[in-house]
Amino acid sequence: MHVSTVTTETGASRTEADPVTTTRCDPRVAWTTGNVAEAFPGVFTALGFTFVHEPMELAFRTMFHRLGVFTEADLVVPARVEDQFWTAFEGRAAANLDQFHRVAGLTPGTSASAVEKQLFGYVRDTTRDRNTARRYPVLAIKAPRTVLSLPARHDALFARLRGWRRQQLAKVDRMDERSCLDLIDDARTRFRTIMIEHLVVAFVSSGLADRLAGMVARAELPGLEARLLSGVGSDENAVAHDLWALAHEQLDLEEFLDRHGYHGPNEGQLHGTSWREDPAPVLSRLEGYRGIGPDDPRAPRRRSAEQERVRAEAAAELTATAGSLRRRAVTGLTDLTARFLALREQGKAGYLLTFDVARAAARRLGRHLVERGVLAVESDVFHLTVDELHEQPTEDLRALVDARRGLHQRRLGLRLPQGWEGLPPVTEAPANATDDEPAGTVLRGVAASSGVVEGPVRVVRDPATAEVDDGDVLVCETTDPGWTSLFMVATAVVTDFGGMLSHGPIVARELGVPCVCGTRDGSRRLRDGQKVRVDGGSGTVEVLG
Repeated sequence: MHVSTVTTETGASRTEADPVTTTRCDPRVAWTTGNVAEAFPGVFTALGFTFVHEPMELAFRTMFHRLGVFTEADLVVPARVEDQFWTAFEGRAAANLDQFHRVAGLTPGTSASAVEKQLFGYVRDTTRDRNTARRYPVLAIKAPRTVLSLPARHDALFARLRGWRRQQLAKVDRMDERSCLDLIDDARTRFRTIMIEHLVVAFVSSGLADRLAGMVARAELPGLEARLLSGVGSDENAVAHDLWALAHEQLDLEEFLDRHGYHGPNEGQLHGTSWREDPAPVLSRLEGYRGIGPDDPRAPRRRSAEQERVRAEAAAELTATAGSLRRRAVTGLTDLTARFLALREQGKAGYLLTFDVARAAARRLGRHLVERGVLAVESDVFHLTVDELHEQPTEDLRALVDARRGLHQRRLGLRLPQGWEGLPPVTEAPANATDDEPAGTVLRGVAASSGVVEGPVRVVRDPATAEVDDGDVLVCETTDPGWTSLFMVATAVVTDFGGMLSHGPIVARELGVPCVCGTRDGSRRLRDGQKVRVDGGSGTVEVLG
C-alpha cells in the first residue's frame, strides 16, 4: 500500500508509522495549545488528524481571503509546517502563533497581542505588534460585506447541517464500504465549510471583544467586560435547558439525542463516543437536575434571563459614560459582540455535527473491514488515515494498527506546554495533588465570569465519569461542550487554560457561574475537598482550608 509522507523543507515530517505528529520544526517558530486544544482536546488518531488537518488549514486561508487579508495565491496548504496555521505534536493540536501574528498585522482593529489574549488566553512578553496598512484598501471592500452577511448565512448553514445529520444517521447501518467512504468525504467537506464561517466568527469576535475591553478600560469600569459578554444566548443554553427538561420528563431521551446527541466526552476527537452512542453520562446527571424546580434561580431558563438582564445593565452602564454622539456606536458594538459570541458556540456545534456523521460512517466501515479480515475490531478503523481507507485495503493491517494504537495510548499520558518555540518539551500528564495547598494560597488567572463563591474543590479529568455534587467548584484543565452537564451543578469553574472567549468562560457566563480561567496549573495544585473562594471578577482562587 502506498502511503504519502508530508515533508517540509526543514525536515519536519509525518510518516506511515506515525502520521499524526510533527517530528522536526524550525526552533524559531512559536506554537501554542491555547484554544485549539479546547476545540480538539486529547490525542488525535490517524483518521481524526487526516480528517481535519487539510480542511482546517484551507478553512483558515479561505477565511482570511474572504476578509481580504490573503490573496488567491495563499489558498493552498503550504509544504512547510512552519508556514501552516496548525499541526499536531505528539498527536496534540497546536496553533502557529507566528502565522496568526502575520495575519493580525495585516488586519485593522486587532493586533498580535490582542489575538494572543482573546484567542489563546495569554500574551507573551516577547510579543510585538507590527501592524501595516498594506491590505487595508482590499479589506475595506471585502471585510464589511463578509461580516455583515455572516450571521444569517451561519444560521442557515447550521440548520442545514442539523437536517443533514438526521438524514444520514438514519441510513448509515445499511451502507456498503463505498457509501461509507463517500459519506466520510461529504462530512469532511461540510466540516471545512462550517469551519470557514466559524473561523471568521472567531477572528471577528476577537477583534470586537478587544475593542469592547478597550472601551471598558477607558471608562474605568473594572469587571464590566465579563458582564458585557454574558447573556448572549449561546447554543449551550439550549443543551442546558433540554437537560433540565429531560430530567423533568418534559422531553424524552430520543428527542434529546436527536437535538444534542452529537455532544459527549472527548467529542472534539473523531474516535470519541457521543451521547447518541452512549447516553449514560447524560442519564447519570438527571437525578441532580430533578431537584431544580422551574422557579429555582438555578433553572436554565431563569439563569439565561438573569444573564440577559446582567448584560443589559452592563451595556447601559457603559453607554452612560459615552457622549451623546458616541452612544449609538457603543450600543452597536455591544450588540454585535453579543451576536458573534453566540455564533462562536453555534459554530462549534456545527462542526461537531459533521464529526458525529463521520464517526458513524467510520464505525460502519470498520465493521466491513473486520468482516474482510483487514482489522481486528471496528474501532481500529480510527487508526488508519483517510488516504489508506480510500485505497480500500485488502491485506491484514492489524500489525500497523497495533503499533499506532500503542503510540496513541502512550500519548494519552503526555502533555504539551501552553506555549513554546520549535519542538515542544513533552512532560508526563500531571497527577492529582497529594498535599493540600496552604490556607491563604492565591491562584491567579483571567477574570472570566463575575461572582464570588466558596465551595469544595472537585478536580475532574474525565467528564463522563466525574462525580460533581451541587455546590462543588469544578477544577479542570479545559472544557468543551460535552462538559455542559457539569456546569449545571457546579458553583464555580476554574480551568488551567483558556481566555475570555474560550468555551468554558462563555458557558459559565451564560449560566451565571463564576469562572476563573488560565490559572495554568490549578488542576495540579488544588485537591478534592479543599475549600476555596473563587472570585470571577478579580480572577483569583483563594485556598481557605
